[in-house]
Amino acid sequence: MRLSCSLCKTCRLCKVFEMTLPLRERRRQETALLIQRATLELAMQNGLESLTTDEIAAASGVSTRTFFNYYPNKEAAAIGHPPEFSESDKEALRTGTAPLAADIKRLLGRHIETLAKDEAILRMVGKILRCNEKARGILDGFLSAQREDLTEVFCSRIGNRQTAAALAHSATNAIGGAIFLWEHEDGITLSQALDRVWEGLMDASRLLSSTGE
Repeated sequence: MRLSCSLCKTCRLCKVFEMTLPLRERRRQETALLIQRATLELAMQNGLESLTTDEIAAASGVSTRTFFNYYPNKEAAAIGHPPEFSESDKEALRTGTAPLAADIKRLLGRHIETLAKDEAILRMVGKILRCNEKARGILDGFLSAQREDLTEVFCSRIGNRQTAAALAHSATNAIGGAIFLWEHEDGITLSQALDRVWEGLMDASRLLSSTGE
């Protein structure tokens, strides 16, 4: 069975690719997303553990060899290529003149908007992460690299590396916390979830900075 995906007219994420990426890179992104969606949809039916890469490739309409050109294993295919913080948004944070908290919130809000472009994939990935340790390890590696990247961005803004690392950790945790809240509370958008997580983070910061008993 071949699964249709993001190459159809209804996939919002592919429309973003179509508008912003060169043709060759757009096709690579589309194929990677097609394989990821096939992996996730098959995993929702039969469980990731029981899947083979041959089955995923067939459902994606690619060869097994092509599958391995994109992903080293089925767990990586399920995680896909999580979106990075965009270069333009990172540059805005480096050079921003607004209060630091406002610039960080803008960065996180823009990232949440990107994640919200394909909520179905986000929910399926969440289900995989709750039951597959190998997939969690792959995502943890990605998040670690993302924190290192953000640390460098914050360093260019504030200078102190330890402070920058703490801010980067808080930022990535805020994204994860927003996704968790969105997954577990009915009737809330990703943006609203981020607002609530951010409010809690600001309250915690004020408590830590207070000199009172």
